[in-house]
Amino acid sequence: MNYIRLGNSGLKITELTLGSALTIGTEIMDSTYAEALVDKAWELGIRSFDVANSYGNGHAEILLGQCLKKHPREEYVLFTKGSLPIGPTPYHKGLSRKHIIWAFNNSLKRLNAEYVDVYFAHRYDPEVPMEEIVRTFNMLIMSGKALYWGVSEWPYEALDECIRTCDRLGLERPITEQFIYSFAVQKHVKSGYKNTCSQYGMGTMGFSPLCQGYLTGKYKNNIPSDSRIAKSDAIDYQKTKNFYPQNKNRIDSFLSICDKYNADYVAVAIQWCLRNDICPVFGSSKIEQIEKNVNALYIKVPDEIWAELSEVE
Repeated sequence: MNYIRLGNSGLKITELTLGSALTIGTEIMDSTYAEALVDKAWELGIRSFDVANSYGNGHAEILLGQCLKKHPREEYVLFTKGSLPIGPTPYHKGLSRKHIIWAFNNSLKRLNAEYVDVYFAHRYDPEVPMEEIVRTFNMLIMSGKALYWGVSEWPYEALDECIRTCDRLGLERPITEQFIYSFAVQKHVKSGYKNTCSQYGMGTMGFSPLCQGYLTGKYKNNIPSDSRIAKSDAIDYQKTKNFYPQNKNRIDSFLSICDKYNADYVAVAIQWCLRNDICPVFGSSKIEQIEKNVNALYIKVPDEIWAELSEVE
């Protein structure tokens, strides 16, 4: 598997990053099965792993840390995140120094790790001065417990202020933004946000590159009993149901164009992200899904598909 430099930083990640939102620590609580998923990803060359303290209320970090412990720490890249609510009080959310330092240290304990490669400000917090945010994340870097920092799903205005604040203070900028992205969900490209990240020298990572399964064709005829929609009540997650009505034209067009050329849906979806310089972060609840996503990197896609997909409104 190829390695990709993350923005203008020196950090390289694998073409695919295994994410854990809604899978490890949420749907999958069995440590043996979680380990089998991570082992398969490792076997197939994946060396980038993404988690957050809010995934499964911390269980995702615990399980992922256990799964990775057998591997040399210098041989993989570990991302985690903080700021989303993880408790009932004001001290359990946001980007205040008080919360972030506490949340970060607890993430390290759950991961059983000495450091993380990138620590993300998971969402923007308008109640905290930007200088406090920037200085706090740079404190983590200076401590050696986080090597870089990043942001996820920040509004453009906040990102712009963040970069200007870092430059004014002579502090390290975030090296990457992680946002929702797939052929179906294009809001960060259409708004010019992705181009702004590139201008700032930031890497761009896209979670949900298969639009939560819609771009695999699995929902074309019915709702599979083992799908996320079928299990939405059990895992307390209803958003997948809304992706189709919100993105119907692009989903239908994608599947139709792939069918026209008899092209593999997953290969086209994954390669679309990489062709647009966005590194996919995918989640899998089955070993065969990991295998299919990795194999998608090596399947030849007809050039005509890219031209037709680019014309879809």
